[in-house]
Amino acid sequence: MTDGSQATAGGLGLSAVTSFSQVVLVGCGAIGLPLAVAFASRGCDVVGVDTDAVRLAALQAGRVSDLDEGLGAAFASAVTAGRLSFQATVAPSHAQRAFILAVPTPVDAAGTPVLANVEAAIETIGANARDHDLLVVRATVPIGTARKLSGALAARGRRLLVAACPDRSVAGRSFLEQFSVPHIIGGVDRHAAEAAASLFGRLGPTVQVSTPETAEAIKLFANVQRDVTFALANQFALVAEQLDLDFGEIMRAGREGYARFSLARPGPVVGPCLPKDTAILASSLEPKTLDLAIAARKLNESLLDHVVNAVKQHLDRAERPRPVVAVLGLAFKGNPPTTDRRGSFGLALAARLRAVLPDATLRLGEPTSDDPTERDLETVIAGADVVVIANDHPAIADLGACGIAQRLSAGALIYDAPVTLPFMGELPNGVTLGRIGYGSRRGDRDQKDLSDAIRSKRAR
Repeated sequence: MTDGSQATAGGLGLSAVTSFSQVVLVGCGAIGLPLAVAFASRGCDVVGVDTDAVRLAALQAGRVSDLDEGLGAAFASAVTAGRLSFQATVAPSHAQRAFILAVPTPVDAAGTPVLANVEAAIETIGANARDHDLLVVRATVPIGTARKLSGALAARGRRLLVAACPDRSVAGRSFLEQFSVPHIIGGVDRHAAEAAASLFGRLGPTVQVSTPETAEAIKLFANVQRDVTFALANQFALVAEQLDLDFGEIMRAGREGYARFSLARPGPVVGPCLPKDTAILASSLEPKTLDLAIAARKLNESLLDHVVNAVKQHLDRAERPRPVVAVLGLAFKGNPPTTDRRGSFGLALAARLRAVLPDATLRLGEPTSDDPTERDLETVIAGADVVVIANDHPAIADLGACGIAQRLSAGALIYDAPVTLPFMGELPNGVTLGRIGYGSRRGDRDQKDLSDAIRSKRAR
């Protein structure tokens, strides 16, 4: 892959090559794999590097999820054409290469970013890269990380072009969004920025910003903004519930002819990104002056206890000491569908229910599961005393509130945490429908307007 351009590295008197014969994706998970396949589909020679032996074996055997639209076909085509391969380590090469860092960056229980994967990857890259190779930080990192990595490489005598280009794709559409969502490019210097922009320009639009810190901040600000937006909706929904009001009616009536009133759909805010990115942004600051965002995160986290308490109160009232409780939705989100269970509300809920209800029989259902028992949603819910809907997968929504109620024990509870069932009124079998933000005064609502509101999906 060449574009025929070169630039002179400022202050070094060196030629900064901006044409690269190979792209090396370090980290082939949810961020790295779609990007690797995207570059390969544009004719680049791509090597994916991953230290997870199970994932690596699956990729080398040609197994990828078919839930990321377009990914499977493009993967197979790239492998067949010899443009995409996978290995466990970064190997030395005489070729000029572009390294893209896409390793996980979790936070620990105290909210401190764990950058061990980044540090290990940089150690490997530093040992095998050549001067003027390009390093692009794709992972979500504290602001200032790309510049620090550039300094660390320079201290080792490695003069790499370093830029930040954070991933902004949504799970389930990540592959296609490599070609449509603008890539934010911030280089440590102008030549790094131009090299990264030239590389990512093969995929789609790019936006160059003045520094890597700016690019890193854009990613974090965007995710924290979403977390705060959802927290406001959840706060209002909890207020409405406490006051015995219907949050759906408030949303619908309040926005009628009044564009200045707009709220997100209430529900769990989970997954591998939003829950940790407030902590990553806070770690960039000293002191950690991020009170609003931290409060919003705590509010969103509180929904787990809110749902567990609603389930327990129902079972206490119903006097069912050995209940059957079903949780539907183990992936962190359902629309667009994904198999990714990192930060899953359903799994966290199941763990909490096991602790709070030790005598309950717990059943788990997930439409994307490899386990046929989990995929058989009708069997999972049959005769249950409580069903909690934990994500908004269409297969769960398609069961319908009435369809679920007919399969439950008399007087059971359906708790629709992501507010995905468009139903108001009485359910068969004496079943109650619970949702965040809905008091008991529901009356007769306009089901079309309500359905439009709760089917306006959001990616989390």
